[in-house]
Amino acid sequence: MRIWMGLALMALPLCAEPLSKGERDQAMSHLHGTRKMVMDLIAPLSEAQWTFKAAPDRWSIAECAEHITETENLLRGLIQQSAKKLPVDEAKRTAQVTKKDASAKAVLSSMTDRSKPATAPGEIRPTGRYATKAALVAAFNTRRDETIRYVETTEDDLRGRFMKAGPVSERDLYEMVLVISGHSERHTLQMKEVMAAPGYPKQ
Repeated sequence: MRIWMGLALMALPLCAEPLSKGERDQAMSHLHGTRKMVMDLIAPLSEAQWTFKAAPDRWSIAECAEHITETENLLRGLIQQSAKKLPVDEAKRTAQVTKKDASAKAVLSSMTDRSKPATAPGEIRPTGRYATKAALVAAFNTRRDETIRYVETTEDDLRGRFMKAGPVSERDLYEMVLVISGHSERHTLQMKEVMAAPGYPKQ
């Protein structure tokens, strides 16, 4: 009887696995760290520095910050919806186990590679949604708090669900959380490029 019970239990689908403490800590640490990068860079900027554009077709620091803020909600919402809709893929999860640390580093490295240009879709392109820097900062902080709270408390199986992350690539949903953070760092680097451009105001 016990043998049959054991076999029956083995046949049941595995329950969703929440993130490990190490995974939560890694993601939250990076989310906190990249928020600080953004805040430290934009806090001392004058209005002239905030809105300076190196060329008519280039983004200002204000526009980079707006893009970061709008992307936060879009990506987090996509992750949360996918966690409810996508099936768990145990085969892919098993293959991922052996390379989890390497995959996390690869995600963060790819996001900060500014040699590969990317085009933002219309809904997250900057349009001057925020009247002041203070309004943008408040919105970004609220959205980043929501992302951190989700990572800290979720019981969603983020490692067992995979979504398309490009024409030929896919990432598990935990990696997509790291994409949010890496995206902030990517555009912080873009802000620094603006600051290094000829004509950038000294104050």
